[in-house]
Amino acid sequence: MFSVLLTALLSVVASEQAPNPDYATAYRSAQEAGKPLMVVVGADWCPACVNLKQNTIASLKQAGDLEGVEMAIVNRDAQPSLAGKLMRGPMMPQIIVFSKGDAGSWTRVQLTGFQSRDSLKSLIRKAVRNSGT
Repeated sequence: MFSVLLTALLSVVASEQAPNPDYATAYRSAQEAGKPLMVVVGADWCPACVNLKQNTIASLKQAGDLEGVEMAIVNRDAQPSLAGKLMRGPMMPQIIVFSKGDAGSWTRVQLTGFQSRDSLKSLIRKAVRNSGT
């Protein structure tokens, strides 16, 4: 019983300490595989951003709902140049999904502010469906 509890605790700690997905790596993977790219732009001081990352995204990841997309998290304070290129407006968090359409061109859909698990799941499903992956 103790070993099961210890294993569960260690897996939670390891997942919390896992680094955020790197934008450059996720971008390359999305390009190569033709998968949608979901980018979350936020900051550590933003309560909605922290909640989105720690609860909503973690829940989606655990349920396997992020398997059809490449994902990256961009910290606006740590990567201001990249965040500035991605963001439209100053509000955070921003969830941006790039997906390849029928004509092969990439489209952009953005949600701003905290989003529920269902709204993100719907956005991801639509992007995956449209990209044909």
